[in-house]
Amino acid sequence: MAAFNYRQLIRQVPVHAWKFYLQSRKLDLPTELADDKLVDTVTEIFDALPAAQSEALYAEMRRVHELANQRGVDALRNTAPPDSAIHEDFTKFSSDAERALWVMANWPDQFATAEAIYAVSLRIGKRGWKRFHVPPVDALFRGQEDVHALEVALATAFTPRKGTPRACQIDTLDRHLDGGVQLGILIEDNAQRQLEFGDDNRAHWRDIRPPMAMDVVIYPASGVIDVLAPGGSKTQKTLLEHLGKHVFKAVLQPKDVEKPMFFLNRLRDGFELFNNSECDLAANRVEHIRLLQAKVRAIHPPICDYLIKPPGEKDAPDVLACLTAQQISPILMGQGFNIIDAVVLLYFEPVQPGKASRVLHVDLKQSGISNLRDMEEADARLVESLLRALGVMQSPAAIKVVEESVGAMHE
Repeated sequence: MAAFNYRQLIRQVPVHAWKFYLQSRKLDLPTELADDKLVDTVTEIFDALPAAQSEALYAEMRRVHELANQRGVDALRNTAPPDSAIHEDFTKFSSDAERALWVMANWPDQFATAEAIYAVSLRIGKRGWKRFHVPPVDALFRGQEDVHALEVALATAFTPRKGTPRACQIDTLDRHLDGGVQLGILIEDNAQRQLEFGDDNRAHWRDIRPPMAMDVVIYPASGVIDVLAPGGSKTQKTLLEHLGKHVFKAVLQPKDVEKPMFFLNRLRDGFELFNNSECDLAANRVEHIRLLQAKVRAIHPPICDYLIKPPGEKDAPDVLACLTAQQISPILMGQGFNIIDAVVLLYFEPVQPGKASRVLHVDLKQSGISNLRDMEEADARLVESLLRALGVMQSPAAIKVVEESVGAMHE
């Protein structure tokens, strides 16, 4: 990731967005301000503040910079239900930096939740990560009593023999855009002594109780579980055993799986690429894209599936247009349902006048099953670039997964 440059960040956000952000922090920009004066003016405002206040604002700028990219925007959208205005508003902004700053100004708590989602997304595919598949379930048991029972069980499981019972804290959050549930698990590790400077400017030893961090992302509709935990297969096995007992209420027999998932809920927004992407549809002569078919599954009991399939003609409305016309889009495509299967059609411009246009069918299932392997290489590359630009398909892991056989990794 590039080094943080707050002056560059200021340039990426238009004047009106900075005025809104500064007003939310009880600061003001001049009424008439030229774009070429924006960087110097904002910098002067920050530098004129007391040290504690300016440091806090610069810290917020660094956090905005961290999420000013496609993965960061996906994390921000994950914090909001699908029917939230945030998804529509994001298409109106000029850059990812403006989108991140807007959420920071309006909903700082939601921004902090997005940071937790973003941190997990960055670690998926790297060291300490493992993907499993279990039978899909209708619902997870994640009430207060269930989470507390899981905390007690994990604290006991990771306490050494004859040791003092360790502390455990679990935070649960919904990944609305992905249809998943994320568990942030902190378990007390061995006590350590840390050398640090005190108020008297002298070094002192202090006893600390560092946490061992683990994260789990569960996608109940597809049965996919992402586990991010130090300690290798033994830790993963212990974690899955207690997840099965307290969250699934069943004995889990997980199978290893490494294929990427498809986040089909992101097809709810249509096919407009408002982020800068490497997917050039015009260069590939793509004339039209439509969501031909979608199968949605209820999140809350009673569990049921709906198959939405409009007519197949090219000029017929697609799934999204049909639902909007029937005024049921907020119900079936809102926070109560997840898209588990989808069929996308790509129509290409005719090679010669009078010739029929070529059509490419893309069949997708949330668990990662698709017909990409059956396509020509050029078509597969185009579809993959489109799905990644839309955030539907996970990027390939940059680092090969290596399981830890010994030791523990602390973060």
